[in-house]
Amino acid sequence: MDYSCTVQTLNLQMHILWLASWYPDLYEGKNGDFVQRHARAFARLNPVQVIHVVQAGYQVPASKDSHSNQEPGMSELTGSFKYKPWGITWLDKLRYNLKYQLFYMRIFKEYVQHYGIPDLIHVHAPMKAGIIALRICMQLKIPFLITDHSSLYDPKATDSFDKRSWYFKKQLRKLYKNAAGYTNVSEAMAKRVKSLFNTGPIAIVRNVVQTDLFFYKYPPENSVFRWIHVSTLYPLKNVLKILEAFQLLNSIRQDWQLVIVGGNYQELETAIQETPIQHHVFFTGELEYAAVAKQLQASSAMVMFSKHENFPCTIIEALCCGVPVVASDVGGVSEAVNLSNGILVESENIAELVAALEKMMNQYAEFDRQNISEIAASIYGEKEIASQFLGLYERVLQTQPHKT
Repeated sequence: MDYSCTVQTLNLQMHILWLASWYPDLYEGKNGDFVQRHARAFARLNPVQVIHVVQAGYQVPASKDSHSNQEPGMSELTGSFKYKPWGITWLDKLRYNLKYQLFYMRIFKEYVQHYGIPDLIHVHAPMKAGIIALRICMQLKIPFLITDHSSLYDPKATDSFDKRSWYFKKQLRKLYKNAAGYTNVSEAMAKRVKSLFNTGPIAIVRNVVQTDLFFYKYPPENSVFRWIHVSTLYPLKNVLKILEAFQLLNSIRQDWQLVIVGGNYQELETAIQETPIQHHVFFTGELEYAAVAKQLQASSAMVMFSKHENFPCTIIEALCCGVPVVASDVGGVSEAVNLSNGILVESENIAELVAALEKMMNQYAEFDRQNISEIAASIYGEKEIASQFLGLYERVLQTQPHKT
């Protein structure tokens, strides 16, 4: 594997390597993009390198391929391996996981030959990259940290930890037991993780917002109140229930429109055909990051009604644009949304959601958009989040023995 254009030769203050289970790759360009934004933020203070091996799934053959990318202060390497299932489920799982680990270790060994042993490994999303980190760190006696971004610890999650296999649970417990430190993006999920794994203190390092894109801009004068929803549009985002709420709102007032940003919206579009709100709802499809910012800046308020969450990026991006939010009170959402910048509603309570939509429109002048933006930017901006990572690494390395 050619690393010649992958990692810069720098006089590193700290040699930090990230292993990311979720990360944008050739198969899924937006998978784990919040991890990439974390890396870009940290790279402003200290160089960082990221390795990601694609989890194409044991049922989806992956072609052997690699892709390197270099940006100021950071470098990325994503790789996948050739795999062909045999059609025996349990054996395919075993073969796939074994091949994944062997391929990952080969990449890491080549990486070390070129650039040496890192001071610290930071795992983003513990399964599956954490298994690799544990193996490496036990051999080389270097620390690894875990940042968990998932809402799977919420019992309401479709793929919740409680429903996972004994092997998955055993591996995750082992990772948390051996990690030198932990972070989460929300206090709500950190408390759940702590109760499950009996960890030490879990640092809260929020998702980061690129505030040179997501910032307050005096919105254009809209003839109607412009709502916006931005998400993957997966079932957990509950967008069909949002549309049901707007059907009810429309019987009260019609001076609104709803812009839905996200791919694979055809089912939603079909659901509102031949309904009174058909001409009030607009679908943009999936947009690039900068285009999402422009859509937010042009909107009056955001609506989210997720069944479960950890700490949604789209909500804090809206707040950095000064856009108030109506959202379901799940996961860490209440840690971002309060009376000064939005309205929280009970999950799955459509009547409460309709009341909140109407209240937001009636009392909109009470929300200070510029102030909302300034406060959010001070909390979720790149410099602040990068400083928190830097401080965490320094503390961990001060308590760990030096490499020999």
